[in-house]
Amino acid sequence: MKGQADATALWLALAGGVLVTSGIVWTLRRTDVTGGSASLPTPTDLDVEAAARMLASENPRGSQALHIEQIHTQLRARKRGQSLFERITAGSGFGAQGERARGGGLRPVATVQAATDALRSLARQVLEGVHASVLDGARKFFEPEQQDRAFAIAERARAKRKRGELLSAQEQRLLGYRRTASEVRANWVGGGARYVGQLDGVEFYT
Repeated sequence: MKGQADATALWLALAGGVLVTSGIVWTLRRTDVTGGSASLPTPTDLDVEAAARMLASENPRGSQALHIEQIHTQLRARKRGQSLFERITAGSGFGAQGERARGGGLRPVATVQAATDALRSLARQVLEGVHASVLDGARKFFEPEQQDRAFAIAERARAKRKRGELLSAQEQRLLGYRRTASEVRANWVGGGARYVGQLDGVEFYT
């Protein structure tokens, strides 16, 4: 009997279930950064703030479903041992997507805007495993309509700069956009990414 109980306990532990032994309840949360759902064993305030600022900066008026999936992409995209804060900021602190601070890397997503309490609450729930992902394997996202708008402004800005004209702050900020939405798709798919779905006009890829 003891051997059978030990085998059952081991199976429950591996399955990520709830194990009851001698009146003690052990809750085992599954942490998976590559599959359909992901959570942090112990999310820190910095992890929550980074996720909430991403939502405030990327698609602040998006649905809860969109925001949940956006956070899960960054959870999956973490390197082994990397915190969510480290993933989202790339060591460059909060700021614009595609830019870096001295000593840091390029930020994969924007974190320019301040977070709201509502976004912090949602972010914490996702990081604690309350809201699972439905877009299996999604690790990155982009909004095609916004991409094309930003690219058009960037093209005009590059033409202005070539003529020696001054650029606005917005034009300066968008100079990094060098691909249309179609080109982004082709680049990602050509690199092995797979389209997994769309929410609120935002496309998600592995």
